[in-house]
Amino acid sequence: MGLRSLYTILSKAATDLKYLEPAVALVLGFIGCKMIAEYFGYVIPTNVALLVVGSLLGTGVGASVYDKQQRLNTNEEKT
Repeated sequence: MGLRSLYTILSKAATDLKYLEPAVALVLGFIGCKMIAEYFGYVIPTNVALLVVGSLLGTGVGASVYDKQQRLNTNEEKT
C-alpha cells in the first residue's frame, strides 16, 4: 500500500518538474562514468560522488521550480 502512494507522488512530481528527468539522466551517466573510472583504477570518493549527485538533482528541481515560477509570472502579466 505504501509503495503505491509513493509511486503516485513520484509520478506527479516527475510531470510537474520539467528538468527532473534530464537531471536523473545526468546522474545515471555520472554513475556509469564513475564505475568505468573505478574499473581503470581511478577512485572517486563517496562524498564527492554524493555531492555531484545531490547537486545535479537539486539543480534539476531548482531549475524546474524557477521555470514554472517564471511561466506563472509571465501569464499573470499578460492578463
